[in-house]
Amino acid sequence: MYKLKVRELLEQQDKTPYWLSKQTGIAPNNILKICNGETVNIRLDTINKLCDALNCKPGDLFTFEKDDTK
Repeated sequence: MYKLKVRELLEQQDKTPYWLSKQTGIAPNNILKICNGETVNIRLDTINKLCDALNCKPGDLFTFEKDDTK
């Protein structure tokens, strides 16, 4: 299962979810959902905004964790 690691990237850069919201124009409540792993679907334009703000590539936003429950 792929998971977003936006919170980790923010921590590495000493940034806050509020800062990310202001940089991307994404509502603070949606940024918090992304940071807390509550997002099931994510749009490409959101990925682009996150990458621009965090100065990273799309692959940097995701991590893969094997799902042993299946």
